[in-house]
This record gives sequence, structure tokens and C-alpha cells, in this order.
Amino acid sequence: MASPPIVTETEQLDTIIRTFMVEQENRAVQQRGRRNSVVDQIFRGQGQQLQDNISQTNSDVGRQLAEISRQLDATYYQEETQQHIEILERRPASRMDNLRRIIQGVFQHGITAGHVMSLLIFGYRYINHLVNAGIEGAEDVCRQILSSIIKYIKEHVVTWITSIGGWNGFLDEVKQYVSEHMAQWNAVTRQNMLVGFLVVVTAVNVGALVWRYK
Repeated sequence: MASPPIVTETEQLDTIIRTFMVEQENRAVQQRGRRNSVVDQIFRGQGQQLQDNISQTNSDVGRQLAEISRQLDATYYQEETQQHIEILERRPASRMDNLRRIIQGVFQHGITAGHVMSLLIFGYRYINHLVNAGIEGAEDVCRQILSSIIKYIKEHVVTWITSIGGWNGFLDEVKQYVSEHMAQWNAVTRQNMLVGFLVVVTAVNVGALVWRYK
């Protein structure tokens, strides 16, 4: 009997992140009592059912990460998230450039489980905000945002995930990080993300001044 093909962390990435997002949305649906079909389609992908030969294990990892994120979300990203989103939306035309600056700010001082989780939580909240706000072309914009997050993790984070034992190793790292560093996570991650947001604020303010006086 042939051995199953070896699946790399990169190949598993899309399914895990999308499952994480879908599980977050499922929880939100239980709380608000209705499902947003646009958000659901964005997270699942066009026609994607998150089911293939390798997705079962990946989906389990995504679900567990979503469950853990609820512990993080309960103590972080409430008013701060809304403030950050408002900063991003001051210049919608520069939304994707500003998003890239924020992502880089999250990882400015290195890669940790907490930083990766903070990015996933923020991505979920930001996409929901844009859809609910009814911005023009919301579905396409949100697909770009999710793709940008996945692309950055693929290009800059997956090697680190492989080095700690793959996605199961990452899951263990997240659990350990939450149990040992919850208090530190709140302060350090906020500081790292603030670096990215300050860059965006500066760019927005400078851009406004240039526009005003040109």
C-alpha cells in the first residue's frame, strides 16, 4: 500500500487559516443569531468546501486555534481594534498599503505564536467590519485582505512554523504561550502592533498635508 503524500506546512496553510476564520464566524453567528453569507464566502473561498484529502487534520488545527483565540480575544482587541480600523479607513485608497505596514509592524521584533494569533484575530475582525460597513466592493477588498495575510504568513512565517514542528508544533506553541505569557502578551503585542499603526497614522497625516498644500 502506497504511503500518503507528504504535505508541507505551506500546502496546509490556506485550509488552516480559512478554517480558523470560519470557526470564528460560526461562533459569531451563534451570538448574533444570523449568518452573513458574504463573510462566509470570503472565508471559505469561491466554491471551496474546505474538504479534501488533507483538510481533516488541518481543519482540526484551525478549529483549535479558533478556540484558543477566544481566550485571547476576551482580554484583548476590544476598543483598540475599533480604533485601529478607524485609522486604516481614513484613507481607503491606501488601505492595502497601510495593511502591509501594520502586518510588518506586528512582526517587527520577531515571530512568536502571540504575534501570529494577533494577526489572525485582527484580520477576522477587520474583514467583518468592512462587510458590515457596506463599503463599495467589500467582497473583493476583503478577499484581497485575507489573501495578503495568507501570503505574508506563507512567505515570512511558514519557515519558522516548520522549524518548531509544523502546524501541530505551532499549536503546542500557542497553548504554551497563552498559559505562560498571557499578561506579557497583552503589553508586548500591543506595543509591536502600535509600531505598525503609528507608521500608518504618520503616512495618513503626511498624505493629508501634502494633498492639502499641493
